[in-house]
Amino acid sequence: METNVGTMITAAVHWGAGEPAKLEELTLSAPGPEEVRIAVDACAICHSDLMFIDGGWATEFPVVFGHEIAGRVAETGSSVTDLTAGTSVVVSLIATCGQCHACQQGHDVACENPPASSSLTDANNRTVTKGLNTGGFAEQVVVHRSQVVAVPPEMPATSASLLGCGVLTGVGAARNTANIQPGETVAVVGCGGVGMGVIQGAQLAGASTIVAIDPQADKRSLALTMGATHTADPLNQDPAEAISQVTGGRLADHVLLATAAPAALNSALALLAPMGALTLVGMPADGVTLTIDPSALAGYNQRILGSKMGTARLNRDIPALVADYFAGRLKLDQLVSSTYPLEDLEQALDEVRSGSALRTVIVFHQPEA
Repeated sequence: METNVGTMITAAVHWGAGEPAKLEELTLSAPGPEEVRIAVDACAICHSDLMFIDGGWATEFPVVFGHEIAGRVAETGSSVTDLTAGTSVVVSLIATCGQCHACQQGHDVACENPPASSSLTDANNRTVTKGLNTGGFAEQVVVHRSQVVAVPPEMPATSASLLGCGVLTGVGAARNTANIQPGETVAVVGCGGVGMGVIQGAQLAGASTIVAIDPQADKRSLALTMGATHTADPLNQDPAEAISQVTGGRLADHVLLATAAPAALNSALALLAPMGALTLVGMPADGVTLTIDPSALAGYNQRILGSKMGTARLNRDIPALVADYFAGRLKLDQLVSSTYPLEDLEQALDEVRSGSALRTVIVFHQPEA
């Protein structure tokens, strides 16, 4: 419902770390000149949401989480002229000013002055934080224009939502950050939703050998359908030995770590060939550290790369991913493990915590039967 001060929406509000969400009626401020109001059709749950919700990362409560959004434009600010009501869009957490040094160099994820978007308030006029400047576990959101990319209306919202973060991050880590080249050997550690994106990105980049490493048999099997050429169970086989067996004695040109598990973090360098690169994709809890031998790293001319959001540029990468999807080169539908309505958010979060899901998606506008 729209009022003279904004739009009334239902949203899932977390009031503290480890506490269950409460569905509340909030007021979403009207979009400013460079903002867009989006009716949310789907919002995928990301591991980053759980890191905040469960206290692994600090944030300001109360807060509405959720940042992998697909929906439709409901209203645009006065300066937004390239989007119209009803346009299907994907929303990401990457907001850019377009003016700072990082933006001018094309490094959108490192924007030095990311614009804040309009506020959320509760019935007592208290400010409610929008998690990662997005707040997608809600019927509608208002975000900066730079966070929004139009997609074809025929694209399923559940699949499109994965482009807002998980798949964007995974594919981008392989293609943009690691810059995998044709014929290279790649090891992917962790085969959740992001890891499956990494595997597909490595395949799209032309890697000749892709070893998927995960303790869950079902995820290893699915990884083979996503482009992995081999798999390894780290609980029953030394991953370095598994890589060596399929490469004639070499290790990996690239190791992409798509898990936040500290044990995996500290063993990943052992999988890396001389001249190789370790790309850190998964985001561990605050305070987790990596132990390295700098002499060995320098001696083997190896590199460690950080990959935030796959070093993505939204207006470049999301259209490319959409094209890959419609051409059959990128699997998205298969990554949606299950869907839940907003009122079942806690059940959905528990499914993600269990480690069994690739991407669990909250849906708002069910298709007509």
